[in-house]
Amino acid sequence: MHNEALQLALDPGTHVLAATYAAPGDKAASPTWDELAAAVQARGWGPEVLDHARVAAFLAQCREADGPVTGAVGQVHDGTLRIELEPDRMRALLTLTAPRGGRAVTREDIAAALAAQGVVAGIDHSAVRDASGLGRCEALPVARGTPAQAGTPTRFESLVKNPLARVHDDNAPVDYRALGSLVLVQPGTPLVRRIPAVPGVAGLDVLGRPVAPEPVPDLPFATGLHGVAADEQDADLLRATVAGAPMLLPQGAQVNFVVEVDAVDLQSGNIDFDGTLRVKGDITAGMAIRVSGDIVVAGTVEAAHIQAGGSLTVNGGIIGMAGPAPGDSAIGPRAAHVHCAGSVKARFIEHAMVSAGQQVAAEREIRHSRVLAGHSVMVGPPGSQQGAITGGEVCALHTVRAGTLGSMAAVPTVVRVGLDPHAETQRTALKTERHRLDEEKAKLEKLLMFLRLHPEKATGDIEDRARNTHAKVCADLQDLDRQEAELEQRLQPLQSAMITAAKRYYGGVTLQVGVKVRTLLEDQPGGKACLEAGQLAIR
Repeated sequence: MHNEALQLALDPGTHVLAATYAAPGDKAASPTWDELAAAVQARGWGPEVLDHARVAAFLAQCREADGPVTGAVGQVHDGTLRIELEPDRMRALLTLTAPRGGRAVTREDIAAALAAQGVVAGIDHSAVRDASGLGRCEALPVARGTPAQAGTPTRFESLVKNPLARVHDDNAPVDYRALGSLVLVQPGTPLVRRIPAVPGVAGLDVLGRPVAPEPVPDLPFATGLHGVAADEQDADLLRATVAGAPMLLPQGAQVNFVVEVDAVDLQSGNIDFDGTLRVKGDITAGMAIRVSGDIVVAGTVEAAHIQAGGSLTVNGGIIGMAGPAPGDSAIGPRAAHVHCAGSVKARFIEHAMVSAGQQVAAEREIRHSRVLAGHSVMVGPPGSQQGAITGGEVCALHTVRAGTLGSMAAVPTVVRVGLDPHAETQRTALKTERHRLDEEKAKLEKLLMFLRLHPEKATGDIEDRARNTHAKVCADLQDLDRQEAELEQRLQPLQSAMITAAKRYYGGVTLQVGVKVRTLLEDQPGGKACLEAGQLAIR
């Protein structure tokens, strides 16, 4: 029922809705909420334009007043819209507010707002239709750009399956009968195929502007490779130019000369050369070997010091001597010390310090040794319950696997996975290298500044040589930045790391996966130790 004494007026500037009530002379009852709502609907608005607090105040005034009463009872709003572009201009976001008695936002309004912002690509017309029908939304994507497609980096594919694959395929089963073999190549043998990088495909943002893909460097074969050369007819094919043992490198391969000796002992003396070494007999205690390639030993490695740029393969075992004091039985001057950039494979390892960039594999056991592997440590034939790790410390980034861990005598045995065991050492080396390069760069910049101020001192090509050296040092620092970034990633715990004892865990074994540590006080059946819900569990 419409109350004739009740009038409504809308302020065109503020959109405030005001009501005026002129009481009849016969002192009729003051207006009610229903009458006010009926008056609003008669003007073509809905009850949502009324404000409860304002209406209550107005009705209270009407009940107490003797004369006309005017007061605000609500507000009429049109629907509003806002288009926001994300910083990378890959999405346009729509925010709508619903009208309160006013005009709703239409699809045409949204289209016009997008056009005003310059949005011309990737418009989602169904999202626009749904949003306009609903009348309200918050940061709804109504236009999406097309992301750039990443390119494919340069790949270097090995063409010599056996010696090169061992650097990468460290999870392959180990054939211990072939440990003493050394694959050689002849001049002309294909070694590595370079597969050029494929650049990415540009995308398109919502403004119709191209989005450049991340640059993909097209890496060449590394410089300074010896014993190899690119094929004259195919620059992406690397062939051997000399006979020797091939070794895979990140950007190619090289062929190391092979030196063969009957044994490494007092008669042969210490060995230090660039190439691959094949030993028909043993490497005896106290001897030192450094080679840039692989070492293959048909016999046994005693308490010697060995450093190889490739891998070490021992047909017998690696056996040092116990230290002079309790607790120093594994690491000491009388232990065997082995450091290899590749993998280490032996029948057994005892009283040794072994550091390998890739895998350490032992056919039978590892006893009272400290073993660090950049990938994994495997003891015993794959799939069997044989092989034991007893005493000492064994660390690997990905996996440690053996038949048993520890011993019945509860010899303290530590097994760690999930953290790169070489990372801290490499971080120290990178810091030292950065300090050296920073000092060299500062000296060169000081020299160049002096030559600019005193050009008469720049005799010959001294300034050009200084500039070239400065450019090389800057490039080395950029490469160092890349190496440090990669190292920071490797310092993060590997959640998928695992320790496996196929047969039994003995008491006295300490397990560490990532940063979680657990010491076993009693024997328990074998299983896999890994992280579950952030905790170390054995299953």
